[in-house]
Amino acid sequence: MAKIILIPLLLLCTFTFAQPSGYVPGTQVCWTINGIQHGYFKAAGNGERHILLSFTGWGETNCSNYQTNAPQNLLRDNGINWDGRTVRAPGDTIVWEILTVPQHNDNYMEPYARAIDTFFAKIAPIDTSNHARFHVSGLSHGVGRFWNYLSNAQSHNSPYRHIFSTTISLSGQQQDSAMLANTSRNKRNWVWVGVDDNGQTHPNLSLYNYNNMAQPKRWTLQQSTPTSTAGHNSTTWDSCHSLKGVDTTTNTWLWMVAKPDTATPPPLCPGSGGPANYVPGTQVSWTFNGRQHGYFRAPGCGERHILVAFTGDAIIDTTNYQIYAPQKLFEDAGINWNGRTVRGAGDTIVWEVLTIPNNANYWLEAYTNDIGYFLEHIETIDTSNHNRFHIAGVSHGVGRMWGYLTNDQNNTSPYRNIFSTTIGVSTTWSNIYSKISAYSVGKRHWVWHGASDANSSTPPSASTDHYNALNGDKRITLQTGGGHNAITWDSCFSLLGSDSSNNRWLWMVTPPASGLRSFTTNPAPGKATENAAAGNGELKAWPNPATTSARLSWNGKAGVAYRITVSDAAGRIRKTLAGVQGNTHTLDLSTVTKGWLFVRVEGGGEQFRLKLMKE
Repeated sequence: MAKIILIPLLLLCTFTFAQPSGYVPGTQVCWTINGIQHGYFKAAGNGERHILLSFTGWGETNCSNYQTNAPQNLLRDNGINWDGRTVRAPGDTIVWEILTVPQHNDNYMEPYARAIDTFFAKIAPIDTSNHARFHVSGLSHGVGRFWNYLSNAQSHNSPYRHIFSTTISLSGQQQDSAMLANTSRNKRNWVWVGVDDNGQTHPNLSLYNYNNMAQPKRWTLQQSTPTSTAGHNSTTWDSCHSLKGVDTTTNTWLWMVAKPDTATPPPLCPGSGGPANYVPGTQVSWTFNGRQHGYFRAPGCGERHILVAFTGDAIIDTTNYQIYAPQKLFEDAGINWNGRTVRGAGDTIVWEVLTIPNNANYWLEAYTNDIGYFLEHIETIDTSNHNRFHIAGVSHGVGRMWGYLTNDQNNTSPYRNIFSTTIGVSTTWSNIYSKISAYSVGKRHWVWHGASDANSSTPPSASTDHYNALNGDKRITLQTGGGHNAITWDSCFSLLGSDSSNNRWLWMVTPPASGLRSFTTNPAPGKATENAAAGNGELKAWPNPATTSARLSWNGKAGVAYRITVSDAAGRIRKTLAGVQGNTHTLDLSTVTKGWLFVRVEGGGEQFRLKLMKE
């Protein structure tokens, strides 16, 4: 893959990046991707950027006829009919970017998936974690192709198949009911068909699809008139994509970009998924992909959180996976712990934990497949809410965890970017520190090691090196008296701490209210020492709050080139400057969104942080 699925940029205006050579915004053109012709359109001007993938019918196979039907026929006249902009409200304009996917390989999904991957790799970066910006539609047989793409039919494994928030199924064929029920969840779906359609796209087949989709969903059976027959024709298709409707009930463009208030929230009492006949509150062996795993899901209701835990090398299956923490906490069916964390009065977390033994050494494709299978066979959970996803590793399992997260060996897992916290316990050294540094930005990390670990491959210095490579909010604990043993691992995952500073379970589910925090790289054994988050006396900004700019000053060293990074409260990087000389800089904030910002200045082995408000 040329691009990871989560890019820490949010672009509100479109600009030239790597679209077709010589592309002029506001025009619809033929774009040959991977040797196959596609249609491409990008609206001119500024606004909130949205992406639509549009799968054509069977007869539209290349650029000679892909503009025959809607929505492409709206865009073929360089803005005379439509300029590709949707006004959601005064001062709130959507700019559309549309890839047309003709029928070019029947229902063989691999070429379609690779073309979509290439499309996302070549357009200007966009934050794919904001699923509300991504939409997919299909016409006639294109309906089946886009549902096959979304459901990973034929195991094409495109990492982008999970990012779409809305679907439009227009005059489609009947689809598999189980696939629709599963794939349509956590999306908004609209099914549209003409009353006089027939044959393979009879209205009853669209109704079957609609009935098997998850809520929220909409159904339109378009009626014929004395002058136009709503059949398998442009009367139906042009009406579906018409620009004339004035609200989200009559205009599919407004509906796609609406901020939905009717979406069904994820269930608070998970009650399905996992191994056959699973009993909540028990830890069991779950065999899939030919390998054994541990599985636990807490009983009862609460806010659901997922933990993926990689074991050490000695644990290769489920014969002994419960002898160490965190798995040993769950082995007694709730006597020791029921897997529920009380974050506050009336605020309970219910944990769902997948244990991954060392069942494939460092073959990361196996772990990628295992995590994908797990997340697709438990009760559906919104993967765009990254605060609900956590990952941990013990001993050499830390290396496997980070290999998976950083896409080492090009494992291209669509889920590797959903995790908000990492815990690395008793790690060994790594040869991918640069990848770890890049991935760890905007996330929270806790590194834990026994100060007396005498194992030659996992000395405390390995965790110190690992900690130093991390970015984001990070902590390190060197536990006094802890070795490469259960004393260290049980302490890390202990239930005894009363708050997020001394209990990892509370820490995982308690994101900081503001700012990133840094901790000393050489703390006293057994204690993590925090530096001030809102300014350590060495980095200052004036004015603060600021409007269009702020003057930064810090205790810099002569001759050092500093790097300045500005992140928002969600951890997204909003601005980066490299090669800044001296110890002052006027920071331009004119293009940065209002709100709390977190400024980091680093260089010459130093790092300074500051919390800044933009008004």
